[in-house]
Amino acid sequence: MKSYQVLFLISYTLINFLTLCYGSADVYTDGMYIKDESDRIRIYHGTNFVNKGFPWYPLELLDPIFVANLSSWGLNFVRLGMMWEGVEPNPQQYNYTYLNIMKDIVKLLESNEIFVLFDMHQDVLSSRTGSYDGIPSWLYDKFPAPAHPYPWPFKKVGSDWFLGYLTEACSHGFQSLYDNAGGAVESMSNFWRLVATNFNSYSNLLGYELINEPWAGNYLTNPFLLLPGVAGSTNLQPLYDKISKSIRSVDNKTLIFYEPVTWGVRLNGKYMGSGFSHVPGGNDYRNRSVFSYHYYCTILQIKPVPGNETIPGFDRVLCDDIEGPALFDSTLIDVKQLGGSSFLTEFGGCDDSPTCDEQLNWAMKNTDQYFQSWAYWGNVYNNMKNLKLITRPYARAIAGQPNMMNFDVNSRLFSLTYYLDTSIKKATEIYVPSLVYPKSTYNITVNEYIQWKVDPINTNIILIEPTQYYISKKEKNLLGIIQIAPTA
Repeated sequence: MKSYQVLFLISYTLINFLTLCYGSADVYTDGMYIKDESDRIRIYHGTNFVNKGFPWYPLELLDPIFVANLSSWGLNFVRLGMMWEGVEPNPQQYNYTYLNIMKDIVKLLESNEIFVLFDMHQDVLSSRTGSYDGIPSWLYDKFPAPAHPYPWPFKKVGSDWFLGYLTEACSHGFQSLYDNAGGAVESMSNFWRLVATNFNSYSNLLGYELINEPWAGNYLTNPFLLLPGVAGSTNLQPLYDKISKSIRSVDNKTLIFYEPVTWGVRLNGKYMGSGFSHVPGGNDYRNRSVFSYHYYCTILQIKPVPGNETIPGFDRVLCDDIEGPALFDSTLIDVKQLGGSSFLTEFGGCDDSPTCDEQLNWAMKNTDQYFQSWAYWGNVYNNMKNLKLITRPYARAIAGQPNMMNFDVNSRLFSLTYYLDTSIKKATEIYVPSLVYPKSTYNITVNEYIQWKVDPINTNIILIEPTQYYISKKEKNLLGIIQIAPTA
């Protein structure tokens, strides 16, 4: 081999190594948690920003004042709609203007220490099926025509958008995607490879979410697909394996988020569970995969709550005592079996409801109990009411094994307990919001094993570390106890 060929080979290998191993958030998944490079457990509180039409990017995230405020309010995460139609308006003709604007958004979020999850968002698949172009219109037009035109079997769908999934045109379109009609899987893989190639160097890139709320497929030709486990094993897992392989060809590090069908997270088992037997790409990627799920209590969606200030007792029992706990327990079982971590990437969606605060408080209280990260679905741009509802103290980094985290919205008392890991060299970080404790009107108490101080860089952050005495003794199973309470 000639010297210039050797030089080329070395250069190519080095470039490929850098592409695969550096950039993006320096995190991994372990024992159901997302952990950072110091082995601290990380928790993310954030919100969704998805523009479902041209220009396909959220204008508010180009506002530096608003983005800075998001960070100051304690939101360290954004689930950002990376819209396929925006990236590829025509086959293999990519819109780099759109990609560059998205880079500007990611950079602005990066400068404010806000992490990003790219979400290939869709609802009811296509403008051809009564929605917007979650997949490009040119791709849907490549699919073979359904046996009946949209909106069969309905005369009209109307304002109840979810019925669009039950139309043959939509279900057939999803099945065509899964079956690779018109090269759909290759096109989707190329889309994600392009995204990963362009964004994997950003230090705040947390992950790629392969598709939002995937539908089961054509249940009219195969009714068993309505069993979530069948839909997951038959249609979703093969798709996810193929797309993840494409992403991993250029980015072998960043987390991949994957969703079951929306009703596949209340129960477990071969037919009623998610249907997944492994994370996207197989067991080698257990430490780089996140099970993404959503929670909107079913009865509150199909039976609107009357315009009063509380959820009726029967509805509350179904949501808070039956469906909600089943969701968290089912997710926990899935993650234990599959590996990786989990993330509640959507909840809320109740901006106009008088009971919204009750719904949100229940969800956030339970995510604290399970140490789950979350992303609110709702309007927070110039909407202080919603921001106050979702802003709360929380541990965003825990240097040890978490035991309990709780915030009482009425007393404004925050509590955290965790077993100290003195081998971790970075501090536990607790975000203390000024919206909850104006002008730092709070007291902090800790037990004898730990000490605290205000972060000199960000006064909304409290840093918790073991005392030097207990570090030197190297004792195990020490439980750190922290409480934050208002002074007035």
